[in-house]
Amino acid sequence: MENQPAAKPKYELIMDDILAQIRSNDFSYEEVLCTEKQLSEKYSVSRITAKRAITDLEQRGILYRKRGVGSFVTRNALSNLNRSITTDETSQIISLLLPFDSTQGGLFKAVDVINQNLNQYGCFLSLYISGVSRKKEKANIKLLLSQNISGLVYYPVRDDINLNLLNEFALRGVPVIIIDKSTDCPYLHNVTSDNFEGGRLLTEHLISLGHRNICFLTTAPLDETSTVRNRFGGYLHQLRTAGISAGLQNIFCAPYPISKQHLLDGEAQQLLADIRQLYNNGTTAFLAENDQVARTLKLACENLGLRVPEDVSICGFDNTILAGEADLTTINQNFSLIGEHVSQILKASLASPSAPVQKITVPVELVVRGSTGPAPVPHTTNN
Repeated sequence: MENQPAAKPKYELIMDDILAQIRSNDFSYEEVLCTEKQLSEKYSVSRITAKRAITDLEQRGILYRKRGVGSFVTRNALSNLNRSITTDETSQIISLLLPFDSTQGGLFKAVDVINQNLNQYGCFLSLYISGVSRKKEKANIKLLLSQNISGLVYYPVRDDINLNLLNEFALRGVPVIIIDKSTDCPYLHNVTSDNFEGGRLLTEHLISLGHRNICFLTTAPLDETSTVRNRFGGYLHQLRTAGISAGLQNIFCAPYPISKQHLLDGEAQQLLADIRQLYNNGTTAFLAENDQVARTLKLACENLGLRVPEDVSICGFDNTILAGEADLTTINQNFSLIGEHVSQILKASLASPSAPVQKITVPVELVVRGSTGPAPVPHTTNN
């Protein structure tokens, strides 16, 4: 009796169905294609088997996962379908670990540039989204250690970059590039925007409009977040350069989340009270940690009957879509250039393990919009 061909493992059958769905264009880039739970129920398999199918497709650059949401089709999935990915020591997979969706803010520009360049080098990009949970972030790094990747581009949630885990990549000769957060680790690459200069430019702009009582407002702890700490450093430097004294009343670290949804849900009473108090104490301008906080701050001021910019000026940071919609003065980060630098570092590192470690700071630019204006007549009240 002739030997019958061995049946395919169930995870491969699941992969075949997913690939057929993609080839037939029966999907949307913006919508979840599948989740482990859905696949487990549909094919009557364990979650482990479903996860194996998804993970293999991620490694091939076909899918990427958003933690807590599901798996999506990558933009270059169709072009990757006809390419073979080796699973030996010459793996061509580069993983990008982010705390949020790559379409948030301008980061998509960096991801798009990296992806295009990697394709030219014969490499593939796999995306992992951790959310703001540092526990999930650490779990993702451990997962990547168990996979055969050739490089890691890592956007940490905070300054704690899980160095003990990254050391394992370094020992294997796998290049690690830290983006957004600054690190002085001598064997890790670093590409970040010039946050210090961004904070300085915004403060210089406000001072030129006559503002003297400027509040730096953040939800991120300065001792844990180099990005915001550097922005604060630029702010403080420019105040001193202009001969303006500042005290603890000029920095406000909110111990609660600041978002439009909290405001709409009526859960921002403390924020409203704090802004009113800062205004009553003479604050005429706010420099917010980012555009999202600045947009919410603007809405809160309007809720309090404070006009922007006639009564209060507000600045953001990042020049996201939100900044344009809310007419915010902000700082533009050159995400395309960040992507180019990351790509060049990867190319050099993959070509030679002895390539020098690079620390790159990308220039930023001031974008002036309608949320900033001349300082009003000084005001104080005891109310």
